[in-house]
Amino acid sequence: MKMRCFIGLDLPAATKLALESWRQKALPEVKEKTQTKRPAKPNTPAEPAAVPTANFHITLAFLGQIDARQHEALLQEMNHVKGQPFSLTLNTTALWEGPKILLAAPGEPDNALMDLARQVRKAARAAGVQVDNRPYRPHVTLVRKATDTLPAPLFTPDISADFSQFHLFESFSNAQGVRYPIRHSWPLIPQMSVRERLRQGLTDN
Repeated sequence: MKMRCFIGLDLPAATKLALESWRQKALPEVKEKTQTKRPAKPNTPAEPAAVPTANFHITLAFLGQIDARQHEALLQEMNHVKGQPFSLTLNTTALWEGPKILLAAPGEPDNALMDLARQVRKAARAAGVQVDNRPYRPHVTLVRKATDTLPAPLFTPDISADFSQFHLFESFSNAQGVRYPIRHSWPLIPQMSVRERLRQGLTDN
């Protein structure tokens, strides 16, 4: 059985709530999705849709549909990824016309984040999973079905987050919408200096 999935970072709860608060204030035209759907008028463009706060994340590598063999190989390969904890600040926004999304992104991505994304993509390929070859552009999708008719945000965000692990997410849809449950996690381990290793007795002697 195949599953649709991706490797990514889960935002801390406080960061998700801060982004939700920013979106409500800076993008008042974007409304939360309601359970009661109004009938769409003919030839009317789709309204911008707020991404559920619980779904906020940063993708490291989109994997698409993978089978059981690829899943097992992926878990093994990701065990070899050696990343360090890092922080980033979401302080820019952009509208990507292709996928029609409005996003928040770090103005200067941390080197540890970029290296982690590189390692994750390399590990996915080693597991037999095809991944995107385009330059990595970390971001959090906040609004879908966004077009240039959507007014620009009233002000930019300035929201920081710390990361100490990365995850394998599954992506599936049900009656309540799209969900991204975490299926596996890997820690990001601080790199210690030789002096710190000696102090903790972690040398190979």
